[in-house]
Amino acid sequence: MTPMMEQYFEIKNQYKDYLLFYRLGDFYEMFFDDAIVASRALGLTLTGRDCGEAERAPMCGVPFHSVDTYIGELIKQGFKIAICEQMEDPAQAKGIVRRDVIRVITPGTLIESDLLPDKKNNYLCSLYMGEFEYGVCFCDISTAEIYATSFSGTNMDSRLLNELGTYMPAEIISNLGASKFKETAEFIKNRIGAMLNDNQPFRFELDACLDRVKVQFEETLREGDLDDRALVCAVGAMLDYVRDTQKKDVGYINKLNIYSDGQYLDGR
Repeated sequence: MTPMMEQYFEIKNQYKDYLLFYRLGDFYEMFFDDAIVASRALGLTLTGRDCGEAERAPMCGVPFHSVDTYIGELIKQGFKIAICEQMEDPAQAKGIVRRDVIRVITPGTLIESDLLPDKKNNYLCSLYMGEFEYGVCFCDISTAEIYATSFSGTNMDSRLLNELGTYMPAEIISNLGASKFKETAEFIKNRIGAMLNDNQPFRFELDACLDRVKVQFEETLREGDLDDRALVCAVGAMLDYVRDTQKKDVGYINKLNIYSDGQYLDGR
């Protein structure tokens, strides 16, 4: 393969579940399966590019100056996108231009005003499901609003569905695979329409989550807030996911609102 396509696949292999928008001059290009999928979803012309192999690589692209329009349409259709930018001036580069992913865009991590829903929050949800306790966290990263609660005892499933129905998140991350909470997964799909990014237990490890929550909300935490394992795991996983997608400091999310499930909060 050509050096550019080797670079493309090195980056693409880190973002296999995303459509990779790969910056080439004034366009974001997509190649191979990404190009085929995007061309169908957006009604784009599918072309080809020499890649150093016998067959040309399927390719399609969108202008960088109007990329938000295309991103918005793909997000509506349930896709996740990784934006890969040129990290140096091509005129100054020695050899292949250095590129890297500067942001990941999913339904729950939108920050562009023209892509956000009118007159309502765009919540991302982090859901920790333990055997005897659930923790749930909702965050609108465009406004820095973040709410968290947990519950145990009776009727945990119905109480969880009530919280999801109240906040109506655009996207949900979870520590379990969907097959392990079938009823909730079906509710998410059929009643809420949220994207479900399940089976991410690595984000919910207690010790790592404790560290994240302590650092992020050190000045606003109250005594006993960190004793709630399920809540801490949900909030800590949320912070990890937001940092992964935004690729920057999220210190502006600095006031955690902890509430009892079913409690109505002003501004929610």
